[in-house]
This record gives sequence, C-alpha cells and structure tokens, in this order.
Amino acid sequence: MASVVSGVTQTMLGLTFVPDAARTPWRDLVWRGAVLAIDGARPLTVGLSSDREGCTALTAALFQIGADEVSDEMLSDSLCELVNMTAGLLKAHLRLEQALGLPRVVPAGQPPVPPPPDSANSVVLRAEHLGLVLWVFEGLA
Repeated sequence: MASVVSGVTQTMLGLTFVPDAARTPWRDLVWRGAVLAIDGARPLTVGLSSDREGCTALTAALFQIGADEVSDEMLSDSLCELVNMTAGLLKAHLRLEQALGLPRVVPAGQPPVPPPPDSANSVVLRAEHLGLVLWVFEGLA
C-alpha cells in the first residue's frame, strides 16, 4: 500500500509514505484531518491527518505555492484531494466495485478517526518529514 500511494505522492508532491509498524501515537498529528468511506460489500475507511505544519507543507506542495500563501480553504481541499486519490488507488488496486464516498474534513481538536482496533485489518502509513498520517482500515468510521 505504501508503494502504491507513494507512486502518486512522490511524483506529485515529493512525499514518500512508509508503513508505521511501531504505530506511533498520533496525538500531535490531528490538527486537521479528512476521511472518506468506501461503502459496500467490503467497507473501508481512508483517512489523513497532520499538524498545522504538515498540512501547510502538503498544501503548498499540492498548489505549488509558498507556505505563506496557503489559505484555510486550501488546507482542507488538499487533505480531501489526497484522501480521495488514495481511496481511488486503493479501490482500483483491490478491484472493488464500490462507490467512493465524499471526503469530509474534520476540524481541529476532533480526531478524524480513532486508531483502528487491533482486531481490524488496517495499514497506517507515515510521511515522516511532514508528519502526515494516512490510514486505511476495514469498516466504516
């Protein structure tokens, strides 16, 4: 999954995601997030969150502008776009015949999705230099 997502993010944004095998606590990386559900026979949830610095860096890279030019609306749009791209890649990779939901932004102070339970099939990816956390798990949040 990390290589699938990084295939797009490395080219577009210079971001490489790696598995977070240690399941590092996310408490400092939930300033803002976005989630997208893929409902159907095999329901999945895709989410992305970061701190303010990570969200700003992601947005500046996506819009190809300076960090000082990033607006609040652009921050939300960039999170939603990356979640949407990831969900689309996942859907194609798994050959799911299920409709993507619409991404939704989760405001500051509200964790986008709690870490999935240990019993759930899940993958958590990190882009360390930006502190982005991207996760996918079975079930709907």
